[in-house]
Amino acid sequence: MTKFIINTLTFFLLTFSLSAQDIDFETLSKSPKDTSEIPLDYKILSPKLEFPQWDKDYGKYYKYLTTTIRKTQMSMSYIDKDVKTTITTNSIMPHAQLDTTTILKDGKDIIGTWRMVKFRSIRFNDSVDIQTKKYYRISPVLLDDKSTDEAFAVISGKHFKLYAKEVGKTEFKKMPSWKYTIENNRFILMYKLAKTAGGVSQIGIDDKGYLIINYPRVIENVKQGQYFSYYTIIEQYIFEKVK
Repeated sequence: MTKFIINTLTFFLLTFSLSAQDIDFETLSKSPKDTSEIPLDYKILSPKLEFPQWDKDYGKYYKYLTTTIRKTQMSMSYIDKDVKTTITTNSIMPHAQLDTTTILKDGKDIIGTWRMVKFRSIRFNDSVDIQTKKYYRISPVLLDDKSTDEAFAVISGKHFKLYAKEVGKTEFKKMPSWKYTIENNRFILMYKLAKTAGGVSQIGIDDKGYLIINYPRVIENVKQGQYFSYYTIIEQYIFEKVK
């Protein structure tokens, strides 16, 4: 795959102790693939655009956080022309959340072989005029889409491994190796040695059986007394189970 997918997946795609060479990815990739249209805001929950409901809706998600994933959070801030910008490269509290109806009933539900049907980057933006207390929302924007690439995720109880192939290439390539844990049946934490240095994604399975993994980063712009602007950029992976 391109540098785009390699850089992003490096955060959280893990190896699997099962003998993956026994899986014929080439044959699986020749079977019909689910190409149905999936909206950019598919299974995304956003706060209501009214005061003070926006903050109340956002606050509801704190209860899903765990001590382990809280320790992974790092942000950087800078001020330019009275606007404070804060960037969280891997946020556990984006304003565009994975629908809670997808929460895993059991972490073991993700075990198996999954074929990627969507891999894309989507931007969500909400803002508020502080003086008028009026909220605004821009429709989701597709930043990049690599869904034509072929990829399979092979997941065991402790490891996650991805095999990927670019369009026009002849072989599937192994991606970097990581461990993982499921946090509160809503997050997947992928790491090498220290969990605090791992990457956190929201994970779930919807009513169609899709495995959804959303890896978000957040940019917040604040001009004191005037406005807030929230950007959530989600690297979204949607898989269908094939084995």
